[in-house]
Amino acid sequence: MIKTAKVTGFKKKSVIYNQGEESTYICIPRSGHVRLTVPHERFASGKTLAILGPNELFGTEAVNVGNERLYTAIAGSDCEIYMLKSGKMMMALRKSPATLRALLASQAEDVAVVRAIVGHSWASSRSKVAHVLLELGCRLGHDNGRRIHLGHWFTHQEIADLAGVHRSTVTTAINDWIYQGVLRQSLKNLVINKPGALRKAGLSNTGNVFRRRIVSSPLKF
Repeated sequence: MIKTAKVTGFKKKSVIYNQGEESTYICIPRSGHVRLTVPHERFASGKTLAILGPNELFGTEAVNVGNERLYTAIAGSDCEIYMLKSGKMMMALRKSPATLRALLASQAEDVAVVRAIVGHSWASSRSKVAHVLLELGCRLGHDNGRRIHLGHWFTHQEIADLAGVHRSTVTTAINDWIYQGVLRQSLKNLVINKPGALRKAGLSNTGNVFRRRIVSSPLKF
């Protein structure tokens, strides 16, 4: 299925598709990351609802041709996207139960991530930020078993949107964790030096995210 897909490059902040458009293709990032957003009166670029990285499906409204796009998709970095036409996707789903299961699993995972935050409305803002950072790191970062290197750059506002907190809370929390050696931040990446510390600072179910992380080949952080 991927072999027949068209690959399209997008510059950072480019619009991949707009909310309300007719959907004709499903997307999978090959590199970079994408923001799914909805309009917001305070932010011209919209409010971030989700961030997708390499090999993660989005735009699945197009499973049924002609459905309206639910969100606006914006390139969060320079990225390349596999563009899968709806018809070919449907053929692949009919022929491959494994592909269908992967699609359903990705949707279930998205719902679980949202519930992890919404279901802990009583929790502190700081614990929500810790949960989001660790979830992004475990899902999109490189983990050598000790540290997690997150080679994607996310603004404090994007993290605040995902956590449902104010941007100043994110800035304060990240600065504190940098001072404590939990995080190390540079211009375009973030290193989680102490993933266990973020897990302890997170929500009651942050440990589930931490246990699902994939340890990759060693990197020099």
